[in-house]
This record gives sequence, C-alpha cells and structure tokens, in this order.
Amino acid sequence: MAVDNINRKLTFSWEDKTYEGFIEKEYENSYLIDVTNPSEEMADKYLGRLVVSKKNCQLIGSIKSD
Repeated sequence: MAVDNINRKLTFSWEDKTYEGFIEKEYENSYLIDVTNPSEEMADKYLGRLVVSKKNCQLIGSIKSD
C-alpha cells in the first residue's frame, strides 16, 4: 500500500536556500508544494506554490490541519 504524502510537511532547497511547505500533489519525481515561508520573488512569480524535485525535499512528517 502506497504512503499518502498529500498535506505532509517538508523542507526543500531552492536557489541555495531552505524553505518549508506542505505537499499539495505528488508526481512521480516531484511534489507540488504550498510554501509556508516563500521569498518575495517566490510569492510574486509563483504565488507561493512550486513544483520541486523529490531529490531536493525532506519530509518532516506532520500533516497539515485545516
């Protein structure tokens, strides 16, 4: 049985900095991430959401609560 990673918290590297976020969707080799601490550029250009390679991510483990 596959592990459901949707809404799991993670950290990831992007442009030599570390960010946190929650997984919105999982693809074969990447995640669509809702970033909780986006940079100004990330918020403006990508609306705080990015597709990031799984290689650049580390799952923290907690589930997002609404």
